[in-house]
Amino acid sequence: MTVAAAFSRAFAPRRRASARARCRFARPRAVASSSFEDFRDDDARSHGEWGADGIAQNSSSMAAMRQAWEADALDAWRRHGTMNETRAQRLLNLGSRHRRDALGEVYRDPDAIEAMCATIERFLPGVRAGEVFHKCPECAVTCADAAATQRALVLVRESMPVPAVDVRRVVERAPRVLIMTPAEGRNACEVTKALAEALGVELDDESVRDILESAAEVLFEEPATIRNAVREMEPLNRSHPTLASFVAEHAEALVAPGIRASLAQTLAMRKSYRAPPR
Repeated sequence: MTVAAAFSRAFAPRRRASARARCRFARPRAVASSSFEDFRDDDARSHGEWGADGIAQNSSSMAAMRQAWEADALDAWRRHGTMNETRAQRLLNLGSRHRRDALGEVYRDPDAIEAMCATIERFLPGVRAGEVFHKCPECAVTCADAAATQRALVLVRESMPVPAVDVRRVVERAPRVLIMTPAEGRNACEVTKALAEALGVELDDESVRDILESAAEVLFEEPATIRNAVREMEPLNRSHPTLASFVAEHAEALVAPGIRASLAQTLAMRKSYRAPPR
């Protein structure tokens, strides 16, 4: 054996050990994903659906299942007249699987959506179901049960001692009347009477009916609040023959002080206007 060969053999194990040591302490090299889908899936597994907090981590199969659920629910809303994209998306958000309450269960179930829309449309022909549940999502729990819906509508009708009032229009305007308590129903009845008294008309006057149908939120106000609102609007009437007809045209001002202030400002501007000399 030559001196060079002996030297190589003597030092070869030491070089291999050194290589193993380097491999042991070397940082692993990252392997890049080969496509956008790989990046997306890796990010979902690492960080979850909503980011680095790791909430609701999903695999691709779970994401596909969620999309299928949303499609079925969207079809149910479409069948019942919800064509507005923004409103439909908000209704879908109510069924987010992150909600663990009874309301989320209803809005996640296409069959439940179909049933509650059919129920309210059966009792109130012509009602826009999507509009009702978009304004007041809590109504879904009531409308999922036909008997509970019927009881709620009876309470709504009894809370408005006004002949020929259109309950459908009232519900569309203020859907939370479907979930009001008996105490709130009694208060609504007192509000209706206080409104007619403040306007100086009877309960069967068409102005009272028009106000309830166009601004049903008044049913949840206090009687004294409605009396004060009518009193504030009285000096603003300059174009209508009666106070009742003026308030009926501006019914939303009863529950919106800002609208009353705007009406007062408009009247002040008209008073200050002077026609230029000819």
